Amino acid sequence: MPDHRPGVGPPVTRRRRTGRGRLLLLGPGLAVLLPFFLAPLAIMLAYSVYRFVPGGQQIPAFTPENYARFLFDGFYASILADTLLMGLAVTLLSLALSYPLAYTIARSRSRRKSWLIIIVLVPLMTSVVVRSYGWMILLTNNGVVNTALALLGLEPVRLMFNFTGTIIALTEVLMPFMVLSLVGVLQSVDPALEEAARGLGAGRLAVFRDVILPLSLPGVAAGSLLVFALSIGAFATPQLVGGARTKVVATVVYNQAVNVLNWPFAAAISFVLMVIVLGLTVLQGRVLATLRRGLS
Repeated sequence: MPDHRPGVGPPVTRRRRTGRGRLLLLGPGLAVLLPFFLAPLAIMLAYSVYRFVPGGQQIPAFTPENYARFLFDGFYASILADTLLMGLAVTLLSLALSYPLAYTIARSRSRRKSWLIIIVLVPLMTSVVVRSYGWMILLTNNGVVNTALALLGLEPVRLMFNFTGTIIALTEVLMPFMVLSLVGVLQSVDPALEEAARGLGAGRLAVFRDVILPLSLPGVAAGSLLVFALSIGAFATPQLVGGARTKVVATVVYNQAVNVLNWPFAAAISFVLMVIVLGLTVLQGRVLATLRRGLS
């Protein structure tokens, strides 16, 4: 008599059942992903190789001129470089400010931890546009920051309509993503390891360098990639705080698609940015694998 108990049977049958189960689990996600994400991407990819005729016409063609214009024209290449540097600055600043907060949350008791998490999550419930307007009030020439500097007898600082103010505002907007990425990993680090290192004579800096930081690298990598991707693709904050003088890739895409009606060029720029993010994701995975092998 064949045994029909779950998990018992020939290996081929079990693999088929496992495969069908995975397809059933993937089905709802794929049903949403294919028509609402991949199909628009395919359409945009087709548009990116069309030829643009002034006046808003797109002629079906297969030309790389849109990509070549963005990558090899000095004006657009400088905008791409500025956008990547801005993303790097926002990522490093977010990491430096978020790590102590994330560590405090991970080591806090239940009630205190709950309040700290609420403080981190509340900004995410507010529109990015509203938060950007708030930073405009803070950073303007007669704003809170420069007023405080004047009271201290210091010279006012120009923080509006430049990359400095944009980086400050974007760091605040994106910090919750970094904090949440770090908290999950830091909570998995056993406090007994820190106590053991201190018992062996290691100071706080040595404990952080040799124990906490290596074990939290997956969270650092995940948070950094998330913040970097969101910062280089940000539109509202650079548009409001940076103004017309601060040109980033997202504002160029908006201008080309809405004002100039050059959809092929806007699509090509968008795909270049997406390829950069995907490339960084692959690089992150390889670097993490290398680090894990080195630590093991």
